[in-house]
Amino acid sequence: MSLQLPLFRITAIAAITSGLTGCIFLMPPPSSGPIEQDPSATEPHGSDPGSAPSHAASPSFGDTTAGAAKPSAPPPEPPKRIPTTVQIRSECSKTVPVFYGEKPKYGSGTRSTVSGNSISSWSRKADGTLVVWIIDDKENGLASARVTPDTQRVVVDRSCTSLRAE
Repeated sequence: MSLQLPLFRITAIAAITSGLTGCIFLMPPPSSGPIEQDPSATEPHGSDPGSAPSHAASPSFGDTTAGAAKPSAPPPEPPKRIPTTVQIRSECSKTVPVFYGEKPKYGSGTRSTVSGNSISSWSRKADGTLVVWIIDDKENGLASARVTPDTQRVVVDRSCTSLRAE
């Protein structure tokens, strides 16, 4: 009698499952919470369940089932905004010739002038840097100031011959 009971169970399971062929099982949509994947589950395209999965399941944020609670890292700091212009202020009473770029006379950049006792602005490079030169009539560099992303302004001093970055 004990042999017929297991045989009956196997027959009943076989009969039930064979009647389900051609059926479509509907599943509810996935929850918006973290989804955990069983690393021993087979891949969707029938890979061997004994082989290693193509991607490792990692614990999700807030997962308390993966052993002891780990201290969470502080949230990443938002990227620092890089300014696109710099203020050019002149304390000099005359118009001063300037060059915006790495090497006056030989490098690529722009020749311009700064009016006496004025405030204007100039564009920086994409990384927030710029070099400002006071030049002579032959475009030779006389003085320079290097602008960084932290620089707010470049000042032409009262002597009209030097610059400072602030």
